[in-house]
Amino acid sequence: MQRLRKCCCCASTRTGSLITAVLGIILSIITIIIIWTVTTHRITFSTFIFDEEFDKKLSDLDIPRIILTINLCFTVLICTLLIIAIKKRRSWLMLPWVVLGIVLAVGLLISVLHTSITYFLDKDDQYILGTIVLIGGLLYLCLYLYLWAVVFSHYLDTRDEEERGRYRKAPYRR
Repeated sequence: MQRLRKCCCCASTRTGSLITAVLGIILSIITIIIIWTVTTHRITFSTFIFDEEFDKKLSDLDIPRIILTINLCFTVLICTLLIIAIKKRRSWLMLPWVVLGIVLAVGLLISVLHTSITYFLDKDDQYILGTIVLIGGLLYLCLYLYLWAVVFSHYLDTRDEEERGRYRKAPYRR
């Protein structure tokens, strides 16, 4: 993969990584607030693993909300770790975000495809909603992968800087 040198053609990868981490924290906190304030009949959580009766019992106990909230709290923690890593120039502190980021991208792709296919196969003919979810989700996935590539490029630059030594000459000037 070719390393990115700039984020959005104007900012450095360091600045883009900081913006990505701050956005991750803000969006996670907003999502936690929405999960716990919106009435339950507007948002439904289901596992798709168990039968409908057991799913209903889990939802009544708020188990899916609790699990999602814990995941979002870990996202806040890892984004905070990314900010610290960028400030202190430590590549090994960036690694959890880089690994989690690519795993979340795969999960996002699966979620978008599953949700849109569910709308397409729905008996109420919700083709428009399925198309909106599919196109919007894939656009969001592209943006997410670009921001991941920005952070990954900064991770590689920081790792190379650590291996070379911060104050030594560049390899081509020896």
